Amino acid sequence: MIVNRTILTLTTGCLILLAAASCKKNNNAKAGSALTLSLSTVKRGEPLVATANTANAAWAVKWSVNPSLPNTWISATGNKSVMVFSNSGSYRITANYFPDSSSNTAVDSSSSPVIVSDSLYNDTTVQCNVLVQVPISSGDQLTLMPVGYNDTGLAFLARTQFTYGNQYPILDFAMGPDTTAGFEFVFGPITERPCGNSTNLPTPAIAVMSLSGMSNGTSPFKVDFGGNLFRGSLTVTDSSCSFTWSYTSGVVISPLTISKQ
Repeated sequence: MIVNRTILTLTTGCLILLAAASCKKNNNAKAGSALTLSLSTVKRGEPLVATANTANAAWAVKWSVNPSLPNTWISATGNKSVMVFSNSGSYRITANYFPDSSSNTAVDSSSSPVIVSDSLYNDTTVQCNVLVQVPISSGDQLTLMPVGYNDTGLAFLARTQFTYGNQYPILDFAMGPDTTAGFEFVFGPITERPCGNSTNLPTPAIAVMSLSGMSNGTSPFKVDFGGNLFRGSLTVTDSSCSFTWSYTSGVVISPLTISKQ
């Protein structure tokens, strides 16, 4: 009986400890906070909308993406964020919740995975007979990302730093007038489609471009953006394309070298 009473006492103590631990875990308030995504799979350059439904409406939300890559664009407005991925792969989006915007200690978080396919987003399915064009904002910056090099040419994904409405704005572009003196892209203005689908949040302007008919060697490479001309060079070989580009603002090219696929 003494042994049984001891076992009963130990068992009761363990149950009390487990109950206390369970209550503490529940009080940490993961329940009630949730994260929803507009899509579970997106293309490169396709805007993704993440919405955080917090257990406490007064909490401040701070967003993060893992892995964190320099060409990933994140904007946050309240409990919503628009994200644009330039690299394909698997990511985890996390909303961290803080008592206020100045706090450095999160009280809760929620996360969700997303797959970014290797395809490039180039929405030509939306038909709209009403188009709105706005100029490139002063001080905006262009990120130009080479994303594919094969026998058919070199493909780019271009994205503005600033936002231009919530109807998936398109960054208009044309080839430079003198194609014999190298390669040149001329950008602007921004086209919005009021009758298209809406992200409900301001979104950067996106463009997908390509160069074809490239020969091995080094040629001038120029970008006209926001009324400013940026100059560098493009070197093409059988195995890679490499840019010589000295600018760290205005127009940024990343990566500078891409291998043939």
